[in-house]
Amino acid sequence: MIKFHSSLIILTSLFFGACGSDHDGHGHSPDSGTHVHSALNGGMLVEVGEHGAGYNLELCLHEEGFLQIYVLDAHAEDFVRIAQPTIEVIIPDANGTQKTLVCDAMADPVTGETVGDSALFTSIKRIGDQLPLKGMIPSIQILSQSYENISFEFNGNSAAPEDDH
Repeated sequence: MIKFHSSLIILTSLFFGACGSDHDGHGHSPDSGTHVHSALNGGMLVEVGEHGAGYNLELCLHEEGFLQIYVLDAHAEDFVRIAQPTIEVIIPDANGTQKTLVCDAMADPVTGETVGDSALFTSIKRIGDQLPLKGMIPSIQILSQSYENISFEFNGNSAAPEDDH
């Protein structure tokens, strides 16, 4: 009985000790108790699909003013390479019309990424003067899943990158 009781105490402390931790950028917010994912590159996370089973897009403002989109796994811990060569972002302008911002897949010889096998997409045009940016990605294919009409509001890179939900 004492052995069982000791094991139960150890397991309970391990469980509760791990739940609030923020190891690998994943844990719970101490203030709200909500589940938290941290952006890998200091940008803003946009959840795609069902939480825990979907993916994340990390939107970043490149130092030269370009929009960068990283495709990440469900917990925003690892990059996910996708096959499409571009990600289009629809942006409404002040006149009520829409313009399309094209983000091209980026090849990287260091990581082996190529156009058609990349997790990083960068806009052709600068967006720094358009912030805050409201946009919508009409469609994206991540591995075997298609997602449509992903809306977001991007203010730029945050000082404390977190996505509470």
